[in-house]
Amino acid sequence: MTSPAPTGQDIRNRPVVVAVASGKGGVGKTHVSVNLSVALAKSGKRVMLFDADLGLANAGVMLGRPAGRTVRDALKDGVPLTEIVQPGPAGIGLVSGGSGDVSLAVIEDDVLDGLCREFRVFEDDLDYLVIDTAAGIAPNVTSLVEKSDFAVVVLTDEPASFIDAYGLLKALAVRGRCREVLVVTNMVPNALAGRRLFARFKQVASNFLDINLEHLGSIPHDNHVHSAAMRKRCLVEAFPLSAAGQAFNTLALDIAKRTRTDILAAPNTAFFGEDRDARAG
Repeated sequence: MTSPAPTGQDIRNRPVVVAVASGKGGVGKTHVSVNLSVALAKSGKRVMLFDADLGLANAGVMLGRPAGRTVRDALKDGVPLTEIVQPGPAGIGLVSGGSGDVSLAVIEDDVLDGLCREFRVFEDDLDYLVIDTAAGIAPNVTSLVEKSDFAVVVLTDEPASFIDAYGLLKALAVRGRCREVLVVTNMVPNALAGRRLFARFKQVASNFLDINLEHLGSIPHDNHVHSAAMRKRCLVEAFPLSAAGQAFNTLALDIAKRTRTDILAAPNTAFFGEDRDARAG
């Protein structure tokens, strides 16, 4: 990609969409989504977090926010998203996917598309929209990943995580609408271990899949993560100077840098209802 003049986000007049996914549950996907959102906000960006794990959303728990209106209210009762957003740390907004409603677990493509279009109301007020997808390879997950500017996959060194992350990439490759994925290696002993884990994963995936993989960075194993969770606070708010907290700040800086050099050169408007195949290459 060629880099345009550094004119900032105003060139597109819409947020950059970051979808965070994982093949396997329990690898820290929501933890990454929540803390990346708050880290971006603390760096001066206007950020909204959409907890798109519909029916099993729990980002609000990590942020210490009480249950309120959710996507269910928008889909079932026509409540505007502007009345669903909850305030979060560092000024982020949270749109919750709701919890305990089986009907939200699988929704039709046109319903999901319509929900995404509703986010246009926030276009002038945000720099980033971070989407915490459900785990796995359901159509709702792959569709949101394909609609994003940045597709982020969370990986740990557990064999099941490795295999299921590969399965997610394979599903995306078969659909042919996502050509680049950023990988976050989570809960690793140190940065070197994270780089080695990514290198192994990339070697396997590149042999069989037509998707370019880049290492966004690593989040180290850190006991502060559990302490923050018990306090119902996100890590970068509760323990900003912890090893993992500083790692999230680095991820946020990298996302901002990639926004300037990559996304402004080839914006993707699929999430907001236009140019569905922009990332197909």
